Amino acid sequence: MKAKPTPWYLNAARRTLVTALPALARPDDRWARRWLSPPESSLFQQLPPQERAHGIEVARRLLAGHPEARPQLVRAALLHDVGKLGTPQFVLWRVLTHLLPEARIPAEPRRRGLAGARQARRHHAAYGAALIRSVGGDEEVARLVERHHDASAGGELAQLREADERT
Repeated sequence: MKAKPTPWYLNAARRTLVTALPALARPDDRWARRWLSPPESSLFQQLPPQERAHGIEVARRLLAGHPEARPQLVRAALLHDVGKLGTPQFVLWRVLTHLLPEARIPAEPRRRGLAGARQARRHHAAYGAALIRSVGGDEEVARLVERHHDASAGGELAQLREADERT
């Protein structure tokens, strides 16, 4: 398993704290709605506040580094973790999913408990793309979400991955 860079661990610790204390999350939902289509916005609003705040941070970091980013890429940044919908947000599970080796759990059937949290961590990109498609979201946004962890992808997907890893 490849070691994560130090900023990744610091951001994971900060996000875990916000998971423990969701009142610390203050997502700027109005800003996000300006970017998202109505079906995508409806999906975004189903995320817990800490996940919405993270998506907004990723989108803003992406735009700060790449002001020319296409609107579809910004929308994908906002929705990149939507595949985690329905995954319990327990702090211990969050810590364990980041510390344990990546689970070799198939995408289906969906599991519960810690196994489900580890499954969502591994497959949330595919789950998110399917959710976006199911609500009639933009196919390009779904494709970008589906590939946002693809380490071999360059270009704008690399920009999205970098913004995600730094928030």
